[in-house]
Amino acid sequence: MAKGQVLIEAVIGLTLMLLVVLMLQQQLMPAAHNNEAALTAQRHAIWARTADPGVTQTTDDYPSARASGRVLSSLSNLVELDFDTNNLRTSVAADEQTEAADYPMARITDAWSPTRAEQLQSRPALFVLNSLLSNRVVTVVQDGLGWLPIAKELASDSLIFGHVDADVVPERALTQIPYR
Repeated sequence: MAKGQVLIEAVIGLTLMLLVVLMLQQQLMPAAHNNEAALTAQRHAIWARTADPGVTQTTDDYPSARASGRVLSSLSNLVELDFDTNNLRTSVAADEQTEAADYPMARITDAWSPTRAEQLQSRPALFVLNSLLSNRVVTVVQDGLGWLPIAKELASDSLIFGHVDADVVPERALTQIPYR
């Protein structure tokens, strides 16, 4: 073997690879930009505050939703619940962006957030057991006992059964547009 033959072959090989890469650069760079744009669009769609049905869909077909759905349906027979388990948002490939299918995404949305101010008190009150005592009969009994000098704390304006203080909930917890 001649001296320098390996060096010459390596230079020729690297030059050919460089030529191929430079010729394909016109194809590779736009594809990389399109790929990045598709990924960014999928991330934006999955994290958007409101769901676009053309880009995402919601489902309750996952194990945690099935389990919590059974528990919540049993509880809803006892108290009025409106907790939705249809909260798994998955991305759907758009027809004009078939490369979006390369980035399937899923996110469990916060479907249980209160959307109205009165829900800050009404939802937790459903789970406070002594809220069943907040009726007119118990209030009359409380007020009757409240007349006694040693039992003023039992009056209905002092001892409020099932009271939930909504002022302790941070203001940002009330979502104006639910994450769906």
